[in-house]
Amino acid sequence: MAVANAGMVRAATAISWAWCWGITRADIGHDPTVEEVAEWWGASVRTAYRDHANFKKSFPFLDDPTLYVEQAEVKPLVEGAAKKMSAFAERVQARRREKRERRPVDLAAISIGFLPCRVSPTK
Repeated sequence: MAVANAGMVRAATAISWAWCWGITRADIGHDPTVEEVAEWWGASVRTAYRDHANFKKSFPFLDDPTLYVEQAEVKPLVEGAAKKMSAFAERVQARRREKRERRPVDLAAISIGFLPCRVSPTK
């Protein structure tokens, strides 16, 4: 049905959007907005709205992916993926914090490299 409504590429994007929406929903505990999905996945809001538009074109009878992610076959997969992705996201955030904390040291090291050279070249 999605392919008939929107074509193969848009249908694939729509299903991907539904999956991402479901994982975000399972992690944050409520139906997410487009902006929340974008933030959770680290995507641009513009891309998230474009993907959401593909979902609405592919599934015009659905306002959001709730019916898709609540299916008995899909729900455990989404919830399992949400747990894995949440743990992964925590590791990524910890790595970003660590990188930010190191940044002053990195900047100091870089600034040393830009000091004027006081050694005259030998011939």
